[in-house]
Amino acid sequence: MAVDQSKYTKITPAKTLQDVWQNFDPTLVIDPDSKQYISRTDSALQKLSFTLINSKHHMHAFLCGHRGSGKTTELNRLCMDENIKNKYTPIYLTAQEFGSEGVHLTHDAVMVEIGKKLSEDTNIDPDLTAEFNDWGLQIVRTFLKDESIKASVGAKANAWIAYFKAQLSTRREWKYEQKQILEPKVQDLIYLLNRMAQDIKNKTRKSILIVVDDLEKGESDAHKDMHKRLFQEHYDTLVQPSFSIVYTLPIYFRAMPGSRIPNDQVFAFSAIRLYDREKRKEAPLQIETESDGYKLIRSFVEKRIEKISNVFENDEILSQLLLIGGGLFRETARAIKESAYFAISRGSNLINEEDVKKVFSQIKKEYQPIVRGNAVPILKEVAETGMWVDGVEPFLQSRAVVEYENGDLWIDIRYVLKKFINELSVPA
Repeated sequence: MAVDQSKYTKITPAKTLQDVWQNFDPTLVIDPDSKQYISRTDSALQKLSFTLINSKHHMHAFLCGHRGSGKTTELNRLCMDENIKNKYTPIYLTAQEFGSEGVHLTHDAVMVEIGKKLSEDTNIDPDLTAEFNDWGLQIVRTFLKDESIKASVGAKANAWIAYFKAQLSTRREWKYEQKQILEPKVQDLIYLLNRMAQDIKNKTRKSILIVVDDLEKGESDAHKDMHKRLFQEHYDTLVQPSFSIVYTLPIYFRAMPGSRIPNDQVFAFSAIRLYDREKRKEAPLQIETESDGYKLIRSFVEKRIEKISNVFENDEILSQLLLIGGGLFRETARAIKESAYFAISRGSNLINEEDVKKVFSQIKKEYQPIVRGNAVPILKEVAETGMWVDGVEPFLQSRAVVEYENGDLWIDIRYVLKKFINELSVPA
């Protein structure tokens, strides 16, 4: 029930560039029990696990990090941890499977997804499942205007869920009176979820642990509105259930002024650091090959390739691709996958400097359109100070700016943008 094992991809170390192209697909989900799993030892991850295992009460936590930094892998690992499973029935949910556009996600929609998953548990009392479906039918019928559709909503079990999700797209247009009708119903739902969780606990002797992944995805203004709606306006709802829940949180919330989420509920980890803050302005930028960060991200590559020297023309080629990846697993995988494509297109068996330059240029061009107007002084100040500045949030979300840690927390412009940003003039 916790993790769908079928979603994992088995990887055989690459022998050819075609294999490299396959093995470094950024969308691959790696089994935490496989040889390709890269164990992160970040203090925040260790503390989250420790607190869940040792706490005598339920807890609500927010796992914060860059997209592509390994949160999903770590959450899957958490759900598979024997110490966790001894105490909890872990249930993994991903917003990508909620069946509605992320920009329309609401606090009650998250609770509905939790209820849907609990209702599927083989230990649940059928009466509670029926009560959950009755709640959904009542909600949908209350806000449906088409009388003919109202009659068909309850035609089969769970049919109401599709109508409920369809209604989410119109929530912004709802009047105050409609919202006032909804909120007491949300409280009823949470009370029901608590009873469902308790029922499962009574039968299994294990508490419920819900993991809700991918809530932090999205870079548009609409996604930012959704994040504000969930984590600011309805924070109280997210932490109201009387069982443990771990939510993913956008990276920029860690330093956002006025965030309602208490620091002790945020478990944040940064991208993997490849160079010192003091050396971030050097050109050419040099990786610290003796650093723990370099060794960690290099092992990510080595575990997917049979022999490094049979893929990269020299070690500097790999170092440049690691810099392009910015210390993020997904971005590193993408850089290597694209470089393999360019090498194959040349008819070569090795990735060389020409391929690296093409990857560098391709990713830089993707970011260039957003570097305009107010973005220029913001990014130039980040490049100069390495510190958070007003307005940096969307660039952290898009990974044009990346957060690192070595002693202190600091941020920096992505490697592919450094020269470009430095050469720009601040608009008058």
